[in-house]
Amino acid sequence: MSVLQATVSTAPPRALIRWLTLAAIPLLAALVAAVWLPGFGKQGTETLAYPAQSAARLMERHLYFHEGINQVPAWQRAYYGFLFGSRDDVIAEAIAAYGEVLDYFATHQDRATEWSTTNTRVRLLTLLAETGQWQAFKEQLTLLGDMPEEEVMGEAIRFAYGRQIVEPYLPEIHAGLRMLPNGWAKDKLRLHAYTRANLDDHHRAARTLSARGAELRQQTLIATGVTVAVFVIGLVSAWLLLRRNSPLPWRADAFTTPWAFADGVFVLIWSATLGLGCAVLLATVGAAFGSNILTQWSTLLASLPMLWLIHRCLLKPRNMSLASAFGMQLNAKSLLPLVGITFVVILVERSGALLITWSTWSLGFEPHWSDGLAERWMWGSWENTLLSSVNVVAWAPLFEEIGFRGLLYLTLRTRMKPLPAALLSAGTFSALHLYSLAGFLAVFWSGMVWAVAFERFRSLLPVILAHAGSNLFAVSMVLMFYR
Repeated sequence: MSVLQATVSTAPPRALIRWLTLAAIPLLAALVAAVWLPGFGKQGTETLAYPAQSAARLMERHLYFHEGINQVPAWQRAYYGFLFGSRDDVIAEAIAAYGEVLDYFATHQDRATEWSTTNTRVRLLTLLAETGQWQAFKEQLTLLGDMPEEEVMGEAIRFAYGRQIVEPYLPEIHAGLRMLPNGWAKDKLRLHAYTRANLDDHHRAARTLSARGAELRQQTLIATGVTVAVFVIGLVSAWLLLRRNSPLPWRADAFTTPWAFADGVFVLIWSATLGLGCAVLLATVGAAFGSNILTQWSTLLASLPMLWLIHRCLLKPRNMSLASAFGMQLNAKSLLPLVGITFVVILVERSGALLITWSTWSLGFEPHWSDGLAERWMWGSWENTLLSSVNVVAWAPLFEEIGFRGLLYLTLRTRMKPLPAALLSAGTFSALHLYSLAGFLAVFWSGMVWAVAFERFRSLLPVILAHAGSNLFAVSMVLMFYR
């Protein structure tokens, strides 16, 4: 049987496709509204589940980073300043973040707890004292509260910075220091208090601050070394590919035997509809029964209808499998080219994303401190973190590439040339990742690179692996610095 005969005999009738597509549109719109409307308009602090804890973890790790930095070589200080800004920049950002959290709690009493409010204010007081903003310090101190625990903490802060009115009672100061929230602010207050009290413990407090800063800087150098190594391998791979004369070992049959535009649109709309429906159902069932795998692996489970629709409506009528359609044949001959091309794609994608991030930051379009903050990796159990990481590093790259590059891009290619199809598919991809301007542009660039790579190399395999590498980098940075 010819491909044409198979298509005629197994493809759904055109009229049925048209009516089913139209029927899915209002259902898809309702699901999109149910998923996105609850978070529509929310921004900054109100998007976080744990505003006080997340702000403290993020800011205090950045503040630790600069402890003892004067002891490192000048080139390292210049490099760290290039990456993260100066200590004054970090302090200013932390003051703004803590102030924002306190303002949010003042207008959302249901989200505020005594613990989160008091601890955030203590951290803000420490920064105000560090920068000599005594009028603001005095105002925040009056807001700390008059409960016994708050008064004791207030006395410890006053003593640490020489702002006490009466002769201090050292046991009370020690008690106040013990009550302070753990982190940079507590270590800093201990150093000042022990120094003022002329206690030998101030040496230990100074070593604690310096050691934590050295640890974070060492982690930064390790991450930089890995990134440089990947880029070097990418450059070498690019050079070898340019010298390569033999044809690539893949052939994506969907390029040579494309499906009709209407068929692709039908599968796109119904894949989105069924996928969102599955995601909502899985979230509901997972919350009701406490099933972590249903919640954390929703990408895998919600993508199964898409795979079935692609196979049933697009590939089977054309005698193609997923592997043959998207050039995902893996064998001994394709392994070495796969590794090389993957590193080239990572090199181009990561270089552009880093350049976009740095350029927007330099031009003053710095994202909000909470933008893209992955609280589930910072605060979730290790079981949830593992399941979520597998979802992000394995399932998301696999199914997003099949959906956006395999299905959406190839459907657009039936009506457009490669560049406009890549632009439109990348725009759709980035629109579904709601980040700041820098985040949007970086995701758009990634989508463009992956679409062009699929077009050029005729295989989704290196694109999937490069996408997985990008996500792995993001997960690793959060776990390394903020977990």
